[in-house]
This record gives sequence, C-alpha cells and structure tokens, in this order.
Amino acid sequence: MTATAWLNRPGPVGSFWRPAYEVGYQAFKCVVSFALSPIWGIRRVGAAPKLPKGGVVLCPNHTSYLDPAFVQLVVRRRLVFVMTERFYESPKARWFYRLVTAIPIGKGGRSARKGIRRAMALVKRGHAVVIFPEGRLSPDGHLNSAQRGIGTLARRTGVPVIPVAIAGAWHAWPKGARRPGRARVRLAFGDPLTYDEAEPNGRRPAEQAFADRVLRGIAARKADLQAAAPQPGDVAVRPALLQADGASGR
Repeated sequence: MTATAWLNRPGPVGSFWRPAYEVGYQAFKCVVSFALSPIWGIRRVGAAPKLPKGGVVLCPNHTSYLDPAFVQLVVRRRLVFVMTERFYESPKARWFYRLVTAIPIGKGGRSARKGIRRAMALVKRGHAVVIFPEGRLSPDGHLNSAQRGIGTLARRTGVPVIPVAIAGAWHAWPKGARRPGRARVRLAFGDPLTYDEAEPNGRRPAEQAFADRVLRGIAARKADLQAAAPQPGDVAVRPALLQADGASGR
C-alpha cells in the first residue's frame, strides 16, 4: 500500500487527512498562483467554465509541461489530471504526482486500459478529471489528432466534456526545453459536450467522432483567443480543424 492510499483509508487517519489535504492543496495553489501569474500573465478569457457539481471531464490542448498548472490556476474546483506514464515514472517527481492524485496512463495495452478505468471510476464518484485528448505534448505548438480514449470515457460515464483552449503556453515551457521561458498565457472554456454519437459503423468510429468533436471545440476556442488578443508565442490553428461545425464546438 502506498503512503497516499494509507492516508486515505477509512478510519480516523483518513477522516483527518482528507480535509487537511484539501486545505493544504488550496494553500499550495495560492502560492503557485502568486509565483507564476506575474511571469506568464495567466488569465481566463470569456465566461467561467460551467462545471457541474458531479463528475465532469475537461479537455485542454497540450503544448507545455506547465499546462496542468495553468488549467488548475483558473479553475476553482480541485482537478485530477491524467498524465503520460513516462513522466509519472520519474523517481524525483513521482511523490508529487501521487500526492496530487495524478493518474498515469500508458500508450496502449493493459497500462492504457488501467488508466482509463481509474479515470472513469473517479469521474463516476463525482470528481473533475482533466485529460489531454491529443494524448501527448505537441512538438510544434499545433493541435495533434484526438485519441479515441476520451470518446470511450464519455460514452461509458455519460458526464459532460468541456473543451479547453490554452494559447501562448508553447513558449512557456515547450517539449524538449530545459527550462521555462516567458509568455502570455490565456485560457478559454467551451460549452459542455455530451456523448450522443450515432453508431452505424460501430462503436469505435463513434467514439473517435466524439473525440474529434472535442478537438474541434478546442480549436474554435483557441482561434477565438488569438483573434481577440494575439500574443507573441501564439501558434495558429490549422484551418482544417475549424472546418464544418468547428466554430460552434459541435
């Protein structure tokens, strides 16, 4: 049993640890916000996200190692992040990822299914879970194709999925960079999407269609951010991602 599991087990220890942990997490969030906001000018643009009280999934684009922090800093609710197993395996950082209840997920096979099942369980228990639908960091700041896993999760849980656009983060700390740089980071939240795909060709294509719909929602919000207030470090959205129903996120 891990230390985190031991602390969260039923009984007096868990009853004390869980509320104390939430207070400590919020205090840590305030410290991080105070430290990072002046460097990257992190701000939300547009309406606040419409997060329901129960389970919900947030889906941001992924261009920076700091994307999880950027999302959490503009959302009041406590978030749980699904992350690439390769980062989770780092001995120096694993303790932190366990402390914040990050969920490792592999590229495929049993490891990927285990991560998805754990994310589903947390969503069904009412948590707000963040999944990067591209499945990996973008090497050039552009949106990659969406992975089918988000469609599977949305179908099996029935919870709302909210597209989240992050602009300007690629220069904050992109893939392969040894240290962070300066940037102006902005985030925008799309309308919640629910899984209602028809399945004339089977379940897998329908799940992929939903994942693609989420990605179009992200692309539309990112294009809105760049049109309203372009900043150095922005990477333009590829026009193909905004075709058809992308502007409405549907």
